[in-house]
Amino acid sequence: MRIKLKKEWGNFLFNIVFAILSILIVIFFYKQIFLASILLLIVAIIGLIKWKSKITLAIFIFAGLFGTIAEMIAINYGVWTYSIKNIINIPLWLFILWGNAGAFMYQTAIEFKKIGIKDK
Repeated sequence: MRIKLKKEWGNFLFNIVFAILSILIVIFFYKQIFLASILLLIVAIIGLIKWKSKITLAIFIFAGLFGTIAEMIAINYGVWTYSIKNIINIPLWLFILWGNAGAFMYQTAIEFKKIGIKDK
């Protein structure tokens, strides 16, 4: 039990580092769209390799597509704008960031379930 719990905490730590790196890349490199996109993609690939899950890959793509589309719609209605953009009023890295967010949320939920936190 103790070894299993250590593994889950290690997985939590990986997930937290994954999320923090994704955020920091955007904060520090948002003006260099292609560099930010490449760095986010590297983080995404590392996460997807570690997690080894087809469902996580599907969630990455789904979150990337629908998160980005939702932002495009909001931008179209003037809710907000990006100061640096290169594709239909958004930066390229946005798709990867949304994908990383979806994968992070899914994998973190799995870890919560493994340590015994249940819904109802």
